Amino acid sequence: MNLTAEYLDNLPVHFVLCTERTGSSLLSLMLNLHSKIICPSEEQFALYFAKKYSQKVNWTDNDIEKYVDEFCLLFEKNIDLYFSDKQTFLNNLKQHREILNYSRLIKLSYLHFIEMKDKSEIEVIVDKQIKYFFHLPALIELFPSAKFIVLTRDVRDNIISKKKRALNWNQNPFFLAYLWSQSYSNINQLQNKSVLIVKFEDFIAHTESTLTKICHFLNQEFQTSMLQTDGVFNRLIESKKERLDKQFVEKLKDFHSGLNSVPNTKKIGVYKEMDARELQEIESICGDLLVKFDYELTEKQVKSFSFKKIYFSFLAKCYRTYLLKFYLLLPLSIKVYIKKIRRKKINV
Repeated sequence: MNLTAEYLDNLPVHFVLCTERTGSSLLSLMLNLHSKIICPSEEQFALYFAKKYSQKVNWTDNDIEKYVDEFCLLFEKNIDLYFSDKQTFLNNLKQHREILNYSRLIKLSYLHFIEMKDKSEIEVIVDKQIKYFFHLPALIELFPSAKFIVLTRDVRDNIISKKKRALNWNQNPFFLAYLWSQSYSNINQLQNKSVLIVKFEDFIAHTESTLTKICHFLNQEFQTSMLQTDGVFNRLIESKKERLDKQFVEKLKDFHSGLNSVPNTKKIGVYKEMDARELQEIESICGDLLVKFDYELTEKQVKSFSFKKIYFSFLAKCYRTYLLKFYLLLPLSIKVYIKKIRRKKINV
């Protein structure tokens, strides 16, 4: 992969903003089946390395080696599944050393994701990460021309799906409702940006037309290959199985089991079986945003006050808003140290 400075400078980076259980993994898979789009796995390296490297223009081999070591250490997912091997990555960055600046470094890093994908025709990068909702000012500063696809799902169905998967450390519906509300309320920060709202329900029920709309938003033509998802995820795992931990593979297959089946509209509207009182409370928390996204309320919205709601609202803010912002502010050296400690515990 030998790329010019001009190509990298003109390669756009856009973003998918979402929460868990909104169909984002399926969307990523389909985007990666487009010959001119790459959608990396969820990593925040572009933000994490900005403070240290964003002003750097003269790169030595030693600088590159240090960046690669830090990058691989901070990788949140299994690097052996989603990323090219470390030596290939290192060699390619060194090959481009003379033209490196921070923007080009980040784009080259993006292009090393999804190793089995042909990168020769890539015209757009689409980065999907649930934590980006809480880092929008920093993201916009780094990528001022970025477009944003906001992928949402009815919070009531979203809560049911999260509880089935036991996602998030607290399963209280108030807590989950506030996580959803606090995430999507951040789209107010995108008022002057190019934004496309994509509803999970439309994506699942009208997949081709929704993908066509997304492609046009990204200045690309829809390709029928995007619908040919059968067996793709399993082939990716199979191609890397010798480098993967078997327990990790089984857990991954179970978590992403939906990637091996056609979109299922039976997952839409399951909240109607919820307790009426619980529904009312969720709608009192998220009602304004539900209306904004054209979701119907079960009854007239009633705002209610309770110390329980205050508690879970604060808990949700601590879990996402405050914790993520605090972690982003930590120096890179401390992030690296934390990762080293965590990996030692895992390997014990």
